[in-house]
Amino acid sequence: MNGRKILRVGLIVLTVLVVASGAVGFDFVMFYRRHTPETKVISIERGWNLHKVSRVLEAQGVVSSAFWMVLLARVTDQLVVQAGEYRFEQGRLPGAILAQLQSGMGVTKHRFVVPEGLSIKEIVALMEKEGWKDAGGLVLDPVFAQGLRLDGGSLEGWMFPDTYFYRSGDLAVEMTRRMVTRARKTLQEEWENRPKDFKLTAYQALILASIVEKETGQGSERPLISGVFQNRIKRDMMLQSDPTVIYGIANFDGNITRKHLTTPTPYNTYMRKGLPPTPICNPGRASIHAVFYPESTRSLYFVANGNGAHVFSSTLEEHEKNVDLYQRRSKHHP
Repeated sequence: MNGRKILRVGLIVLTVLVVASGAVGFDFVMFYRRHTPETKVISIERGWNLHKVSRVLEAQGVVSSAFWMVLLARVTDQLVVQAGEYRFEQGRLPGAILAQLQSGMGVTKHRFVVPEGLSIKEIVALMEKEGWKDAGGLVLDPVFAQGLRLDGGSLEGWMFPDTYFYRSGDLAVEMTRRMVTRARKTLQEEWENRPKDFKLTAYQALILASIVEKETGQGSERPLISGVFQNRIKRDMMLQSDPTVIYGIANFDGNITRKHLTTPTPYNTYMRKGLPPTPICNPGRASIHAVFYPESTRSLYFVANGNGAHVFSSTLEEHEKNVDLYQRRSKHHP
């Protein structure tokens, strides 16, 4: 091949390279300058790598090229993505989107509310409704509870009622551990500040707090109800708490009967002295605090007055009169 031919071939190759590199460069510039055409909400699942995420974003029109997205990530060393539900607003550049995925900033957080006084079965129902379909197999598994080294061998009492926020993709086990951690922290804080003459153990306090929680209609009565039960414990009296009996009934239909009150179960405090073996619900901080700081009272009894509150008495005779009065009133005013 003579010199002219070599020069001609070289010019052709150079021209092709220039055109190709120009096209590639133009394609990259258009990719980088392209704005998200509209607001998109996209869930990035756990375990997805950057290639998978880039393909999803391309398919949804958030970025124009999965290839350039991955290349940009490699160049800028942003290969890790955080799982969650993202909202990609109009005008977001690919570089900003990549930074968002790397940091997890702006991930949509969902609100999960656990009210005071629910049992673990009721909390499981809430979790399953929220989308954690495996919650029952986890929360109700005694082996899982043992692994957490919880007193009582059950999560009952240890799933702290509160408002929690979670990201799409968070697991049931993570939410459960958060509730247990919150319960432990709360109980420990109250325990460390307990009065010097406090006689119960921390776990016994948690059990009693669950009873106070279920017996309380008006929040202001918690310390007084706690005081009544602690008076009964000191006098070696049975607690005689209906909620404990109900907890021990396998399929309670909402109507407590005399037969229920006379059927021996570990939770029937009309038949057994002392506290039940485990909490009967998951109490909030106010009920836990009320156990450590009960109201000083001589009362040993209380009965619901039909308005959400209770009438308290210190003698059985007085209590029976109150029971007759308020039960009769409730019959006339259902």
